[in-house]
Amino acid sequence: MNSTFAATSRSFSNKDIILESFQTALAFNDSVRRVKCDETRPRCNRCTSTKRICDGYVSHSRSIPRRELADAVRGLSVIGPASQALNQSPLPSNPVSRPASSDDAVYFDLFRQVTVPGTCIFFPSSFWRESILQVAHSEPAVWHATLALGALHHRAGALTLGRKDDDRVLARAELHYGKAMALARDLDSTAKVVTLSIALVAAANMLERWSEMQTHVMAGLKIIAQDEARTSRHKFLRASLTRFDLLAMTYGDSQSPYPYNQCSSIYTLDQFLSVPHTQSVSYEELSSELFGLMRAGFLLDDSLFSGNLAYGPWVTKYDAFLRRLTLWESSMAGFEDAHKPTNRDQTTRLSLRLYHVTLRTMIQAGFVGRETRYDALLGRFEYMVNLAATLQQRMRTDSAINFSLELGLIIPLGVVIHRCRHHALRRAALRILKESNRVEGMWRSDTASAIFGALVAVEEGSVVPTNTYIYTPFLLDSSLSNIPWRAWSKLNFELLATLGWNDAPMIPEEKRVKEFQANMYPGKRCAELRLITGPINDGDPYGEVKEVTVQF
Repeated sequence: MNSTFAATSRSFSNKDIILESFQTALAFNDSVRRVKCDETRPRCNRCTSTKRICDGYVSHSRSIPRRELADAVRGLSVIGPASQALNQSPLPSNPVSRPASSDDAVYFDLFRQVTVPGTCIFFPSSFWRESILQVAHSEPAVWHATLALGALHHRAGALTLGRKDDDRVLARAELHYGKAMALARDLDSTAKVVTLSIALVAAANMLERWSEMQTHVMAGLKIIAQDEARTSRHKFLRASLTRFDLLAMTYGDSQSPYPYNQCSSIYTLDQFLSVPHTQSVSYEELSSELFGLMRAGFLLDDSLFSGNLAYGPWVTKYDAFLRRLTLWESSMAGFEDAHKPTNRDQTTRLSLRLYHVTLRTMIQAGFVGRETRYDALLGRFEYMVNLAATLQQRMRTDSAINFSLELGLIIPLGVVIHRCRHHALRRAALRILKESNRVEGMWRSDTASAIFGALVAVEEGSVVPTNTYIYTPFLLDSSLSNIPWRAWSKLNFELLATLGWNDAPMIPEEKRVKEFQANMYPGKRCAELRLITGPINDGDPYGEVKEVTVQF
């Protein structure tokens, strides 16, 4: 995917030797001490009046009294991690770690108070709410990565409002991104390196540097895979990387295609399936397992399509995958029977059901075959649209942009628009996508709606709708969304739809888009699409290729 952004002078791939040099993981000391405030940090009245800086964590290797720490931080002459106050000199010894500007604190506040809550709205994440904030206060590399994310969030909001791209904000984000990579050599544990990798993945997504994003993902997965045999304490780090890995798999970039072979060799399907399934005790653990299963499904799909795995071994892995999914569904049933969800839990609960039915729909359709195989799954697609509409209603705000670094509504809605050819249902999904005003990693709802809208126009250009019926999604309450989890694994299970094909035009197989690729040009606000249609003859894998340019 072509990008108008200049490449940074440093490449994270040059840090591979640093990443591989860590032989043991040092435990992260959570018993850090913090300067207490009378009100919300770091803008409380007391700190404003006294001009104190109260945010920060103490170095792991040294403990000091609270009063001494407060005096040290008040005398700090730079904005940055509070641990820098413990240095012998007023400025960090490494010139790279010095602050870029006085706006650094503003970007960190934006990251902590807006970016993190927005990222955790669908699925809880102790990584974003706790781990990265803790490490950022003691490690300049991670601190600069969070500043890059805060600046990129600010830029995304301005672009959504239709403002001209501010080159200064972009340059500031790129500067902090480069500083974070340059300071990676100072990290002293594998947990910190993986934490930095995850933050850099998120930043590279927002900078639209796809090859760098993949490098960061692979580096993090490699470290975790090497440590997996010795410790399981990286499970939430692995979960965050898995979500980003899955996000990358869904993005059709023709210039920098997803490296399935490299990915599957670093953190293999066998490694995931060999980890014993344990009874989950939180929605965070349940969501982590579900996204691990979705990633496994993508790897199975690719191995079958590419022919890299013989059919017999593939079937064995596929059976293990289905058994693991059934165990997860039983865990969900047991957890929800024992725990009454709070109002905050309801969003996560609905989000889990949305991604679960997306996975089950793809399994039911099968990994290969004609596109018409999806036509029998209207009930599942309708359920997905209703879940998405309910989530959209729950999260409706007056904000100009709904921002998340991770997965949200866009991918499931894209699956419905692409694979469901019922004109009323796919248009309902397209409306939700257009109105969502979301940024989720590298996905933007305005870009996605333009791309999928062009796909729909190409598919339906040869058919004439028999009516103009507009489907209005049902907002699901707890009873309507409570499909028994254990029902999904039954052979004859299916969801009934309120719609049918009697009054809907059937799109011929050769007019349906099987796959699509895109070249994005963010500076021009356009994309060039290659839409690959189904074959006319069953013996052919593909049909016609159509090229379309869309504006967004």
